[in-house]
Amino acid sequence: MISTECMPFTEVRTIKIFSELYGAYFRIVSKLLSEHAITDSEVYSIIAEDGFRDTGLFLTKKLMPQNDGSDWGLFKRDKVGVLHPVTVSEPPHILTTLQKRWLRSKLDDPRLCLFLDDRELKSLCEKVADVPPLYPHDVFRYVDKYSDGDPFTKTDYRKNFRAVLSALKQKQLIEISYVSRTGKSIVGKFLPYKLEYSHRDDKFRVFCTSALKGSVVINLARIETVSPAKSSGVIPPPDENSLRCDEPIELTVSKERRADERFLMEFAPYEKRTERIEGSDKVSVKLWYDKSDETDLLVRLLGFGPVLEIKGPQEIRQKAAERVRKQWKILHSDRK
Repeated sequence: MISTECMPFTEVRTIKIFSELYGAYFRIVSKLLSEHAITDSEVYSIIAEDGFRDTGLFLTKKLMPQNDGSDWGLFKRDKVGVLHPVTVSEPPHILTTLQKRWLRSKLDDPRLCLFLDDRELKSLCEKVADVPPLYPHDVFRYVDKYSDGDPFTKTDYRKNFRAVLSALKQKQLIEISYVSRTGKSIVGKFLPYKLEYSHRDDKFRVFCTSALKGSVVINLARIETVSPAKSSGVIPPPDENSLRCDEPIELTVSKERRADERFLMEFAPYEKRTERIEGSDKVSVKLWYDKSDETDLLVRLLGFGPVLEIKGPQEIRQKAAERVRKQWKILHSDRK
């Protein structure tokens, strides 16, 4: 519903235009009404970008002033043909109760404080203080997730995270001091190019390039300090082709216990090609990945157990088999 009380009309009326709050048409028209002046070509461009394939066939006629008055009356033309909204103020952004409850639940996520400062977080909490969360976070139990996740709410961690994220966005060279897995203190100049969150580990890690070490992966929790590089040394960004695997991993995944659905959900961020195997309850998958992810990827794949088989390449298949052998020895070592 759009009220025309703020429109320069002699009568007050209400026009029923949209049946869905924040649907595609609503969002497009709201975006257009936020402009003080807009050309026909800009209208066509916004509709094509934000709408569906056939949106322009219907919506443009309702937005552009028509001689027969069949348009919605939301825009008028000036002497040179430029469109101007008839509304005085921008369309209000109203949150439904369901949206506010969902936002209230998201504000309880400790990872959110990494992207918001204390003032922004407090302001958002105050705006949804009148509604209960849609769900409490303690109702979820993860059976495949480590319990020693990153300390997202600690001051130093938040400070380092934001410094790395800012450098990544600005493609800025930074100096990082961190502790390696072996406990060795390392200081160097790095160019961050990717920040990644591992759901299984509940940790963030940053991918960097270094003039001395090449590609480096650093866990955020191991970083002690982050500062702008003192010298203006130049480190070239990584070659994406050099990071990509030479061959995709070939897999077959069974539909047993809905393993195929779980697989597609867990590996949604990965580039892959999936096909149903005719006459079988399995799917065939080709999975592309970054070389630096190989070890973590193998662990995740083996976690599916007998419902997943690694068909190739042979080198990857051998590495997976070796991991299974080592695990078997550990499990049966106490029985001797």
